[in-house]
This record gives sequence, C-alpha cells and structure tokens, in this order.
Amino acid sequence: MSLRDQLLKAGLVSKKQAQKVEASNRKQEHDSKKNKQLADTIEAEKKAELEKIEIEKNKQKEIDKELNKQRDLMVQQRELIYRARQILNSNCLNSPNASEPYYFAEDKYVRKVLVTPWQREMLARGKLGIGRPLDEVDEFYIVPLSAAKIIKEISPLRLITLHSELDDSEDIEL
Repeated sequence: MSLRDQLLKAGLVSKKQAQKVEASNRKQEHDSKKNKQLADTIEAEKKAELEKIEIEKNKQKEIDKELNKQRDLMVQQRELIYRARQILNSNCLNSPNASEPYYFAEDKYVRKVLVTPWQREMLARGKLGIGRPLDEVDEFYIVPLSAAKIIKEISPLRLITLHSELDDSEDIEL
C-alpha cells in the first residue's frame, strides 16, 4: 500500500488533492526531463561551437606561422641582396682612368665595362669579377676574387662574370 492510499484511508487528504499532487509530480518530472534534454542539447551545441572556434584558432595560427616564415625568408633574401650590394660598393675597383672596353655576356645581352690593361688581364685570369649592384641600372663594378666569391655565395644574381681562376705560373699568350 502506497503512502497516497494510506493518507486517503486515514482521511487526511481528499481524492482530488491526491490527484492534483500526482499531476504536479508528473508535470515536474516531465519538465525536468524536458529541461534536462534541452540543457543537454544547449551544452552539446556550446561544446561543438567551442571546438569549432578552437579549430579555427589553430588553423589561423598555422596560417600565421606560414606567413611569418615567408616574411622572414623575404627579409633574409632582402638582407643578402643588400649585403651583396654593400660588398660590391665597398670593393669596387673601377678606375676613372680606364679606357679599354671589356665585353661580357649577361643573359642574352653583350655588355661592356671600361677597364685598364691590368684589369683586363686579371679578369681573364679569374682574379677579378664583374658584379651589378642594381638590376635597374646598367652599371657594373669590377671586384676582387675574394669579394666575388662572397657575392657568389650570398647572392649569385649580383655576380655576372667570374672566369675560372688560372694559376699565375701558367703563361697566357696575347
């Protein structure tokens, strides 16, 4: 025998009151289940949204890392170009007394630079090289072998001509 039946038998509660309490309990149970399902649904949506935001953050971090790598690479390349230009400028052996044209190939063009007889000999022996500090300007610098090797390492596009080095012991016929 349930508590409800005992209370009804004792006359402490009327049948109508007992039904009202029972209906209220059922409604409360239904609402709690419904609210629990609703709360679970809302919680699941929140978790899904947070995961989505986290995934987007991670993707953005990866994109930012890649962009930073590219930017750093561009900065390094630019620094190498400026360093090569600085080496060319500081080691330039162009002589104002030079009168002989020295012709050399650059891509599909034949270029010339004015040299002295000694510079012509050293260019032929591979002791001097020809570099270009700026792409836009047709200005060429004659630089010593040590500077030419450094330029060739850091920015090969700046060094245009560097003949293979000949030993000084070999005789060159003119």
